[in-house]
Amino acid sequence: MKNTKRLVTDGLCAALYVVLSSFLSINLGPIKLSISGLPVILTALLFGPADGLLVGLLGGFLGQLTGPYGVSVTTPLWMLPVGVLGFIPGWYAKRKDYVLSPKPLAAVILLALIADTTITTGVMYVDCLVYKYSFVTYSPYIVWRYVADVIKAALYTLVLPVMVKTLRKGTP
Repeated sequence: MKNTKRLVTDGLCAALYVVLSSFLSINLGPIKLSISGLPVILTALLFGPADGLLVGLLGGFLGQLTGPYGVSVTTPLWMLPVGVLGFIPGWYAKRKDYVLSPKPLAAVILLALIADTTITTGVMYVDCLVYKYSFVTYSPYIVWRYVADVIKAALYTLVLPVMVKTLRKGTP
């Protein structure tokens, strides 16, 4: 029964990632403001790095599949940043035996978001090379993506411990 709940939670969080990323985000040209990483990190903090990675990869794949770009040769690369976003906090949570202290958690969430942005930037560069479009168009906005990461890290650090605590109460 416990594994079933875990699997269902993983699937729901992957689906929630797609919904938040696709339908509840603000697109400002090359910058996308979204809290889509929240369910990925939540899964990681609840169940560890394997589940965080799986939810991130699955969410990234479903996002590509249902989004405007579809599946392409670079789809596995676009899945990678979201997978890393789930892996890093899950690794931290498992290492700390799932006891989440606020300051280290904030640092780990920020690290995961920065890793996500950095890998996404690299994937975008590779995508530009593969499909022959200009990376220069997107490069001025990279700094703003990192600024958004700091804001998201603060928000996530406020809400995730409450969410984790609430969900753990409901788990036998």
